[in-house]
Amino acid sequence: MSCVTWTNHEAVPEARSQQLKSAFVEELQGKAGNATADSAAGNCAVSVDLEKTPTQIVFTAELENGAEKQHLFAAVSRAWISAESAGPSAPRLEKELLWQQSERILDAIFVRGENGGRDRLIVLQRDALVVYEKQAGEWKAALTKPLGEASVTQRAPRGEIYFSVEQPDRAKIVFAGKSCQANLGDAPALSCVASSEAARTGMLLVSACDSRAWWLRGDGGDMTMPDHLELAIPSAQKTEAAVAELPMSGPVLSISSGEGVGADTAVVFNLATGNYEVYRIALACGQ
Repeated sequence: MSCVTWTNHEAVPEARSQQLKSAFVEELQGKAGNATADSAAGNCAVSVDLEKTPTQIVFTAELENGAEKQHLFAAVSRAWISAESAGPSAPRLEKELLWQQSERILDAIFVRGENGGRDRLIVLQRDALVVYEKQAGEWKAALTKPLGEASVTQRAPRGEIYFSVEQPDRAKIVFAGKSCQANLGDAPALSCVASSEAARTGMLLVSACDSRAWWLRGDGGDMTMPDHLELAIPSAQKTEAAVAELPMSGPVLSISSGEGVGADTAVVFNLATGNYEVYRIALACGQ
């Protein structure tokens, strides 16, 4: 991948361009056994440009082999690219506001009630874990569990909730330097041990349209500017283009999941109101 410079001069949609790049790199890697000594030594620069003419997409590849350069050209009909791109469309991100409050929220998870049970919203604050239940269309606090010594006091607090649908009455909470187990059904304090788990960077999200898995992430902008939630191919690096975006009211503070991989939960700081907001994020079919 490091050998290939891929430039799409607005010839095709960016998502399609990334698909073509991946296929191109896979083809090169499949021929790695035929690599020359020069390429094995790192001299394997390949530059590919995609240009659009009135009727065609022109691919130009420049290969460097030592001091020599070779140019290869290919062209395909623009109609073919359009037909290829008209296949299954990327799903659309949708958001639903569940909760908002002025007190800081580190993380939150929405849990859909099963078999007639109530929906739950688990909210992690600096000093407490609060479990809300949906009753008569409104969220009511069902349990408040003080964090005690696990309270987050640092200037840039971090706290993440991990939940499994197989253990609906338990949750793991990860802070900087410690991991805690919480019982969601009664009042006992958290049980914590030292831990060095890395901070979460996003969550998987599976489309109900075609069962395809995606990676949901924030675009990691300035904390004083609104973020976008981005949908990307799970294996894509942070620099790869997103296939769908959803503008938010401020910086995205956390992304979690309490519904398996069918929907995610995002915490956002609303720059206009100063409130912390919790959204349920799901995928819709089509554009």
